[in-house]
Amino acid sequence: MQSKISAKLLNSYSENIKVNLDLFLEQPFNTTLAIADNIQRNQLYQASDLTEIEDYLHSAISDIYYQQKQISTISFGSEDKDYVGFRKNENQDVSLMLQDKRTDHELEFYHGASSDDIVDHSIHNYDPTIRPWYAPFAKTKTAGWAKIYSNVDEKNTFTISSISPVINNDELLGIVATDINLRHLSNFIEPENRHFKGITYITDNQSKLVANSLKAALTDDDNNRIQATESNNALIAANGLYIANTQLQNKHAPASFEFNHNGIRYFSRITTYENNNLQWFIIVTLPEDVLLDGLPSQQRVGLIAALILAFFGLLMGLYLLRIITQPIMDIAEISQQLDHNNWDVTIKEDIKLHETTQLISAFKSMSSRLENSFTTLRQQLLFDSLTGLLSRDGFIEQLNHPTTQQHGILVLLGLRSFRHTNNSLGQHKSDQLLVAIAARLKQSITDRVVISRIDKDTFAIFTPDFKDLEHSNDFAETLLAYFNRPFLINGTEVLVSTNAGIMSGKLDDIDIEAWLRNSSLALTHAFKQEQVQSCHYQDYMITASQEQTRLTAELQRAITNHEFQVYYQPIIDLKTDQVSGAEALVRWHSPTRGLVSPLDFIPLAESTGMIIDIGQQVLMQACSDTKQQIDKGLWPNAFSLHVNLSVRELLHPNYVTTVKQILATTQLPAANLTLEVTESRLVSQPALTNKTLEQLRDLGIHIAIDDFGTGYSSLAYLTQLPFDALKVDRSFVSQMLESKSHTAIIAAIVTITNVFNAEIVAEGVETAEQAQRLKQLGCRYAQGFYYSRPKPLAEWATENTQHKTLNNYG
Repeated sequence: MQSKISAKLLNSYSENIKVNLDLFLEQPFNTTLAIADNIQRNQLYQASDLTEIEDYLHSAISDIYYQQKQISTISFGSEDKDYVGFRKNENQDVSLMLQDKRTDHELEFYHGASSDDIVDHSIHNYDPTIRPWYAPFAKTKTAGWAKIYSNVDEKNTFTISSISPVINNDELLGIVATDINLRHLSNFIEPENRHFKGITYITDNQSKLVANSLKAALTDDDNNRIQATESNNALIAANGLYIANTQLQNKHAPASFEFNHNGIRYFSRITTYENNNLQWFIIVTLPEDVLLDGLPSQQRVGLIAALILAFFGLLMGLYLLRIITQPIMDIAEISQQLDHNNWDVTIKEDIKLHETTQLISAFKSMSSRLENSFTTLRQQLLFDSLTGLLSRDGFIEQLNHPTTQQHGILVLLGLRSFRHTNNSLGQHKSDQLLVAIAARLKQSITDRVVISRIDKDTFAIFTPDFKDLEHSNDFAETLLAYFNRPFLINGTEVLVSTNAGIMSGKLDDIDIEAWLRNSSLALTHAFKQEQVQSCHYQDYMITASQEQTRLTAELQRAITNHEFQVYYQPIIDLKTDQVSGAEALVRWHSPTRGLVSPLDFIPLAESTGMIIDIGQQVLMQACSDTKQQIDKGLWPNAFSLHVNLSVRELLHPNYVTTVKQILATTQLPAANLTLEVTESRLVSQPALTNKTLEQLRDLGIHIAIDDFGTGYSSLAYLTQLPFDALKVDRSFVSQMLESKSHTAIIAAIVTITNVFNAEIVAEGVETAEQAQRLKQLGCRYAQGFYYSRPKPLAEWATENTQHKTLNNYG
């Protein structure tokens, strides 16, 4: 009984500490992200001048985030080795730490919050970029928690810091750090321990102490961090020694164990705690006498009394012994039945004895404490801590209860572009916006309606009042209308765009998780529509989703098995009517589906990132084929190979290196390769794409803008974009003979290419009349079904392409 009850109780406390520790660390981490975002968006950083950042950080620590008592320091270090920060003193005042041109680039610690105050002390040759809170994150450019380190100030305190890089146009400007003193962690877990009556301590993955509820020393006399086995608290040291000997920490799995120290039996549990890149271990320990409220000594007295009574009569003794031990047996049986729905403890006492009464009282006390712990955990699981609405688990649990209703409507409200809103407002105001949305929904609907925040930017509303599909749509439109009015957040009006996914019908054998899945599919469908705000679930959506899942798996297998084949469509020089090059087009020959249309798998490959592997295979095959054809004399030395390039590939950090390796492997000269990029997708991240395109051109590779005329087509945009050719979209060529305006557009594009000293290729040529008209307009190159459909290399004629004229392909 002791082992099982202690395991449940220790597990409950461990989970409580993990949940509360998440909340304790989440605020400083979000604060760091918000500060870094504000510095970057408002361009507060100026080289060698930290004045604006200094003012902002002072406001942050003394006003905006003042309520976050665990924060001891907020600071910013730059790539130029400048540094500014504010730290909280014991009296909660803040003092400035500064290193820039005003301090002759020496780190000075001021008595107050201004550089006009007295300098307490200085540090020469301080370089923030090599500090543990800076260097690792400058390399990865990602946010996270730094390893525990010692500050360089006069206190040499140990600190854990949440880190966020400040990046502008992929250039690292500096690092924002929000520090938490390790003693604050000990202060945080100490109140938890008062109710627990045991001890709690935390170690890192090297078994070094991070915090403890007894406020025992975390460092030795030389201010070096110590391991748990070296603690000046004998109980922590004994506990740590047991963990080290049994190597429990190496198993990274929760484990309960018992050990004896100074003749006392202790129950203990070690639990892994992970948060971002943090990996700690939480150890909770409870002595046996606390667990049973002094029961062992009472048991010994009871045993002596039982033996004395047995002396006076065997039968009476056996009878009394049964009466005495029955409550213990009942407690052992009841302890097996304890769960979150059954906490009532009813134990019958035929004869009330002091010992059994104490035992029952201790058991009821433990049961009550366990119930309170589980209740707290359930509250955190079933309710959203920010808005007070039901969480996803709470929503599912409530709607899965038996109901007399026969029908219902479930609406998912998704906030469109909430990530952009979050970046614009900052974390704190975004949280206030979500609270305001929840409040408006609660005020606007009846008590019969169930509301939940099932995701960061998604709300679920369920009503049992269902009539028909039209009524379902009306209910969703009513909910969407609540978002027509702006929300007032700290004096700022914020208008939120929202979409709705609807699921309604009969509730027989309701599976609310299936309803949530279906309404989520409907919401996703609504997000994809430009003019539709709400969408009702239909069966084809789940079929399409399942088909996409299957296709994704098969596409991954196709990459592994090299199931892709390259087809080539010739590009014709209209001056000579001869083949000057070819566009390489990917085709997928699936063993189960046959030939799969690129329209079916290319968008999926783009969205999943598999286009990078597919593009690499296609480029390797196309370059190899072209080199072989040129070496055989079948294609001219100046043959131009055109290969489509996805923007996803263009944004990959190693793409240029990959292209270099492919050209080196195939020995194809860079001048023979032209990479085609769709015009409309280049504007997603112009700074990054333009940089990569320039690097490709530096290799000698040509760049063509595909489908030109269907996207932005801005002359100002063209002046910033590196390109060597424009490919006129087939929609202009197909209507050229019937529409003067389309002819004029093509003529204008010809003029543009002449101005930019670039080539022009017309796509989609299907008739001799179109080819002739393009010649008259001055278009140099063309491709389309008039000349040839895309074919595998084996189906190309084997004679030299220099002798292939229009008649060969017409």
